[in-house]
Amino acid sequence: MPIQRVYGTYSRELRPENHQLPLSDTLIATAFDVPDPQPPEDREGSGSRTSCPAVDKPLTALIPSQVNYTLSGHPTFWFYVPYSSELTREVEFVVLDEQETEVYQTVVRITDTPGIVSFRLPDSLPPLEIGKKYLWQFSYRCHPRIRAEDDYVQAMVERVAASRSLTSQLEAATTPMQRVEIYAANGLWHDTLTTLAELRRDNAGNADIAAGWTELLESIGLGHLANEAIGGCCR
Repeated sequence: MPIQRVYGTYSRELRPENHQLPLSDTLIATAFDVPDPQPPEDREGSGSRTSCPAVDKPLTALIPSQVNYTLSGHPTFWFYVPYSSELTREVEFVVLDEQETEVYQTVVRITDTPGIVSFRLPDSLPPLEIGKKYLWQFSYRCHPRIRAEDDYVQAMVERVAASRSLTSQLEAATTPMQRVEIYAANGLWHDTLTTLAELRRDNAGNADIAAGWTELLESIGLGHLANEAIGGCCR
């Protein structure tokens, strides 16, 4: 399905960064202050209107807002895919810049699903530019030959610059869990989610990390996905 152009005028200032954050070894709070209490319309797919198999939970982008912020020039994007990888279907991930020029496009066979998967922009690409919005779309190819049948989700990402205060806080952090706190307190969704998702994936038996992961997803209305497996596709 052709990617829909959804660039708009949405903007938001990051929270003031001159406050002191707790730097203990335990996650104290990972609730994310969502800039827009209404989730984006395209956060969930529409598999019921395609030829995709029936599922209990929809294809879902793990995002809280239409525009989501990051410090990274090569951020990671996270999705819940409800369809079994036994179907040997392909997924497509596309990123466009503000001129609607394709920045990145890849098509891969899906693995490790149902479950949560991720795509990271490769280091071989030029980094996202600070202050610019990029549109991305993740599509699951329900019918290999009919793109109009794709189930998809989409939103935007914007890279922002770290203030001197934020940089100092991150340099003072000594554990990934402390960095999660700092990212969340400063409205940096991609950095918050990626750090905590990787901790959750690599430390499946850690109760503190599991609790923080659940709290984070509940804070953006996706608590029902907290127990889904986090797989290796498609980094």
